[in-house]
Amino acid sequence: MLRGKSSLFAVLVVCVAAAAWSGLGMADDITPANVGTMAENAKTAQDYEALANYYDAQAKAAKEQADEAMAQYNAIHAAKGKRTGSDTEVIDTQRIFAKRASAHYLGIAQQDMKIAAMYHKLAKSAGGTP
Repeated sequence: MLRGKSSLFAVLVVCVAAAAWSGLGMADDITPANVGTMAENAKTAQDYEALANYYDAQAKAAKEQADEAMAQYNAIHAAKGKRTGSDTEVIDTQRIFAKRASAHYLGIAQQDMKIAAMYHKLAKSAGGTP
């Protein structure tokens, strides 16, 4: 009876290992925690394309955060012309924060797009589709 369970366990382990290996290098598998390792071990067009897709997704997320920062400010403080009074300082502080946050995330998006373009180029030179 023990031999049958051992064989079943071995088959299960092989199936799990095969499933994990077949997906190695896919964009969904790349995380901030392992992107360095994935980049270090990239050798094929598929590896480079997966990295490019990861950075494309990161750029998109950063762009969305930039848009969100400005949308939040605009939702709170709809344009009503020049304002005066006690809330002017709060409005100015929030406006400055929204602009700086937006610029920060747009800068990240631009850098991620540059990195993605580099990986797309590497994928193409490694034999990937143009």
